[in-house]
Amino acid sequence: MIRMKKDLIEWDTKLFHKNVFEIQNTDYFSKPELKEIDESCSIDNAFMSFIKLNSRDFRKIHYLEELGFNYMESLYELKKEISIKYPDSFYSKHCFLQRLDYSDQKAVHEITKIITTTFDTDRYFLDPKLDQKYSGLRYKNWFLNSFDDENYLTYVYLSKKNRDIIGFSMIKNESDEMHFMLGGVSEKFKGYGFIVGLLTDCLNSAFSQGIKVATTSISSHNLDVFNVYIHFGFHLTDEKIVMRKIYE
Repeated sequence: MIRMKKDLIEWDTKLFHKNVFEIQNTDYFSKPELKEIDESCSIDNAFMSFIKLNSRDFRKIHYLEELGFNYMESLYELKKEISIKYPDSFYSKHCFLQRLDYSDQKAVHEITKIITTTFDTDRYFLDPKLDQKYSGLRYKNWFLNSFDDENYLTYVYLSKKNRDIIGFSMIKNESDEMHFMLGGVSEKFKGYGFIVGLLTDCLNSAFSQGIKVATTSISSHNLDVFNVYIHFGFHLTDEKIVMRKIYE
């Protein structure tokens, strides 16, 4: 019985205009099955396939290397219980959080500008075989597609003085949990600690809504943001690595 499968990743396929597959991983190890699914990606004209697996699954990692897969990044899964309201931060005196109105084209444009110009720790950005532009375009597509999913909300962090967009946070809500999916600070406001204020106000908003748990996934290349989340009491729950193979 074949226990592994591959899924065509719609956003990435549209991004590259070529087929991109994610190999769905399982906890067992089978060389013939891994080889078979790798060959099926090639038969189906894959530009690239990738797989997420446990960072300690060394036998599988080394066999994937034999098949031509290479390391892309490590992913840290973080979690926090939301049990208290944080005191208002220094930034809260000068900024406020507001839910994004998707019809506000100026605000949407500002957020897409942040997305396409400020992310330089993504596995696509750092991959020597991929054009760096694909990183921002990939996240831009994710953001724009979130408009059609009622579980996604985007908040903008605004200056009280002139309503400049300082940053944003895209969140997915599931029952009494919230997931920080995507966020960033405008280039001209980086380096001043606004990410602390943004995260404080997002967590306090969640607390006021009765949300009990917050989670996020962060690239190991993004240690600055990782340390901010640890400062807020998030703890590491899992670590995965991402490996990819380019077939062309």
